[in-house]
Amino acid sequence: MQTYSIQKLGQQRYSRRLWLEGRRLEKAGFSPNGRYDIQIDREARSLTLRATRTGGRIVTRKERDGRVFPIIDISSGAALSPFEGLDRVLVVYENGALVITPLATDERVQERLDRLAGRLDRGEPLRVGSLSTGVGVLSLAVHEGLEEAGLDAEAAFVCDLDGGYLAQCEASNPMFGEKTVVVSAPLQEIAFDHRRVERLPEIEILEAGIPCTAHSNAGRAKKGNPIPEDDPMVGHLAVGFLAIVATLNPAVVLVENVPGYMTSASFSIIRNQLTEWGYEVRADVLKGSEFNTLEHRDRMALVAVTRGMDYDVSDVTRPEPKTLRLGDVLDDVANDDPTWSDMRYLKEKEERDMAEGKGFQMQVFGPDSTRVSTIGRGYAKVRSTEPKLRHPTDPTLLRQLTPAEHARCKAIPEDLVHGMPMTRAHEVLGQSVLMPPFRAVGAAVGRSILNWHEARQEPDEFRLVA
Repeated sequence: MQTYSIQKLGQQRYSRRLWLEGRRLEKAGFSPNGRYDIQIDREARSLTLRATRTGGRIVTRKERDGRVFPIIDISSGAALSPFEGLDRVLVVYENGALVITPLATDERVQERLDRLAGRLDRGEPLRVGSLSTGVGVLSLAVHEGLEEAGLDAEAAFVCDLDGGYLAQCEASNPMFGEKTVVVSAPLQEIAFDHRRVERLPEIEILEAGIPCTAHSNAGRAKKGNPIPEDDPMVGHLAVGFLAIVATLNPAVVLVENVPGYMTSASFSIIRNQLTEWGYEVRADVLKGSEFNTLEHRDRMALVAVTRGMDYDVSDVTRPEPKTLRLGDVLDDVANDDPTWSDMRYLKEKEERDMAEGKGFQMQVFGPDSTRVSTIGRGYAKVRSTEPKLRHPTDPTLLRQLTPAEHARCKAIPEDLVHGMPMTRAHEVLGQSVLMPPFRAVGAAVGRSILNWHEARQEPDEFRLVA
């Protein structure tokens, strides 16, 4: 290879046109008035021009400033048929030949669409990969949503740096299957271990809960980083995430994070890079209050579908509103259970904070409460601004929610944390999504896939989409 360049395809009346000129042609052996042949390979989507004395085509010429330049002008619909639907092609200049192919991005678009269509045509379940899995709350929500839309799915692999979370996921999450590959390693480590990441199973959907500690309001305040990407632990994870997307080339990508992520450099980089790779990217904030959950946690959902498919955030269906009460999800805890406490130190802290004008108040709820404040990953530390339950008869006593109650507030199946130590259960639940919003996203993605597959049955839909 001498060089390669990206060349724009033009239009001449009713046909496409490829126009090449200049010294690169001459260096490759295509001199003015020289001859060449064309070899068309529709299956490989390539066009090869070979310089030969007996070729059936002639290299034309153009004179400029006293110099003569070779020109190759191809406007044959048959010759350019491998590139139907494309605006650009890749031209590789070799000794005595030009090899013209689609851009790698367009080839990747076609590859993942063909792979997706093949699974659907054969009635095989779609394969889903998961990054930063935890115990698989997001994974389960997506699987249930796809099933609701009429699609079968299987967990191809799960990845998390916490092996304990993955062990719990394997033991308790129904989406986990016999073939599911477990990767217990940091996302950024597996991303650049090419020997390993290339051996991960092929997937059609990739979902990820990129760690949000650098992007949440609490995380920004605590760490004091001018920008979230300054965080040395998680600020750079967008890079590893994109590296995995580049290797696995899924048809659909789904990312969840805190709403503040949408104003970060990481979000812009992910959105722009996915767009350049041939995805149509949509992002929205899903409000817990719109999905009948007691915890009104808001979460960002970024969905990227391959160009040619159609996904709209308005396709995410909200349920009919209904009133839930905290009493509906509470365990039967006796009034004299030792978990009840006066929490004197928190009440005193509240008094000090209010006296100092800090505005930190305890969040106390009763069985009739129709919502609770956000329950974070450090809930087991018994912090004043997270939910406490009021004793039914003694107003001086309070208690923390149990892990099962915590799960129900988020509409997460409590079985996912069954048997976990209390601290670990609250930790994994506190950094999880609410189930109903992302089940709805999964269903919307499923409907988008099925609509695309149905439209693809039309002959014109088999063309490569630009």
